Amino acid sequence: MSGNVIERARRRGSARPELGVVQGCEGVDRPPGSFSLLPILLRSTHMSGLGHRNHRELLVSDLDGTLLRPDATLSAFTVSVINEYIASGGLFTYATARSYTSAARVTAPLRLRLPVMTYGGVVVVDPLTGQARQAQFLPAALVEAVFRLTDCSRRVQPIVYVIREGRDRACWLADRITPGVANFLRARPGDPRLLPLSNRNDIGAASVFYVSLIGDRQPLRELFEQLSDTAGGCHFVLAEDIYSPGQWWLEVTSGTKATAVAALTAEVAAERVTCFGDQLNDLPMFAVADAALAVANAAPEVRAAATQVIGANTDDGVARWIAETLTTAAPLKSGSRPAVR
Repeated sequence: MSGNVIERARRRGSARPELGVVQGCEGVDRPPGSFSLLPILLRSTHMSGLGHRNHRELLVSDLDGTLLRPDATLSAFTVSVINEYIASGGLFTYATARSYTSAARVTAPLRLRLPVMTYGGVVVVDPLTGQARQAQFLPAALVEAVFRLTDCSRRVQPIVYVIREGRDRACWLADRITPGVANFLRARPGDPRLLPLSNRNDIGAASVFYVSLIGDRQPLRELFEQLSDTAGGCHFVLAEDIYSPGQWWLEVTSGTKATAVAALTAEVAAERVTCFGDQLNDLPMFAVADAALAVANAAPEVRAAATQVIGANTDDGVARWIAETLTTAAPLKSGSRPAVR
């Protein structure tokens, strides 16, 4: 995705976390714990044209601004290449700031087998069942501080995410709907995650894995300053949504994509990890990857941290790299498209 980006990295365990400020960040609808992923059995089958150098190479792609086109869709080319890679026994999944509900909708054409990483890596989901396998929960003291600081605010109210009966739920106080919460709800009619609350005691602060606050930039930044003393080890990102200019999000988690990528790497016994990304929330998983590939439209800091810069998301950069690098056939010429099956 495009946009000017300024972010200072979080220092885990520090008494005062640093704020990541992201302009032009991906649209998100969008803490410590261990990951327990069920074994995944993969069969290696013949693939016409596409082969790969190592069946134990794990490919992990960001979605918005990376695998998805600017209109938040997958091209027929991308769908074909990735599905053939998976069908051949290749290991492919995604790590996104989106919820699974949102991510599953935009990735529906992909025949995914491996667990997918959602909410910035803090919730890992089985794509075959849609069930959450594990979440990293926020410290209860931080969640209580969010409730306390926003209790009487007319400008900012939190949307808190919990796990209920094996799936994620987005909760808010039904009698305190701010413009930001109203915009969130208006964009998600019929979303099965939505769970209005009559009282915050309806959920336990210890069951919250993600907090989103939506509003104007200045009150959100002030809220971060107030929360920082109780947020040791947590991760904050203040972002303007590229799909809704002028709307800012303050997002709070206790983990990053790197935690989930490292756990999945061990679970599937991958011998090599290649990650694709475009924004600063992709930098943690770049740090645990053998190869870190930034799309050409990535933020400058992401391109600088990458081991290679590939084509932009407008040119199917991720799929083209897979087709041209992990192939036994001749490289694809510009404009060529394998058949969609």
